[in-house]
Amino acid sequence: MSTRNLKQVDILNLSLPYQNKFNIKLSKSTLSQYVNGIQSPDQNRIYLLAQTLGVSEAWLMGFDVPMVESKTNSDNTPLIEETLNAMKKLEKSRQKVVLDTANSQLKEQEKETEKVISLENKKIQQTIDLAELVDDSKIDWDKWVSFEGKPLTDEAKEEMKRVLGKRLENKDK
Repeated sequence: MSTRNLKQVDILNLSLPYQNKFNIKLSKSTLSQYVNGIQSPDQNRIYLLAQTLGVSEAWLMGFDVPMVESKTNSDNTPLIEETLNAMKKLEKSRQKVVLDTANSQLKEQEKETEKVISLENKKIQQTIDLAELVDDSKIDWDKWVSFEGKPLTDEAKEEMKRVLGKRLENKDK
C-alpha cells in the first residue's frame, strides 16, 4: 500500500470490477482486518487482491517470490487466463473433469477439422469445369456440404446450380 501510496478505500474502489467479475465480496472492515493483521484473507480474497493490485498471489501471501508473476505464455487470451484462474481454485478431482472436458472438446474439434478440405488441396485433387457443376450427371451434389458440415438442402443445391449456370453464361459472352 505504501509503495503505491494507496489507501484502503483506493484498494476497495479498484477491487470493485474484480468483485463483480469473480463474485467475490470484500468489505471495508474485512480489508481493514487484513491490513491490521487481525485476520488473514481466504484464497478467494487473496486472488481478488492479487488481481486488483496486479501482483502475484504468492508475493501477497508473503513468500519470497517476485512481486509480479512472469508470464510463461504471453499468447494466452483473456478467456484462457480466466479459465486457468478458475481452474486453480478447483479441487484436484474437479480440475481433472475440466481437463478431460477440454481434451474431449479438442478431439471433437480435430475430427471436424479433418473433414475440411482446403481450397488449395481441392484444386490439386481435381479441377472442375463450370459446365459440369450444372449437369447433375457429372457431379454428386450429395457429397457437397454447408459450412457447418451438414448436407446441402435441395434448395441450396438448386440455387448453386442457378448461380453457376449464370456464371457459365457470362463466361461464354
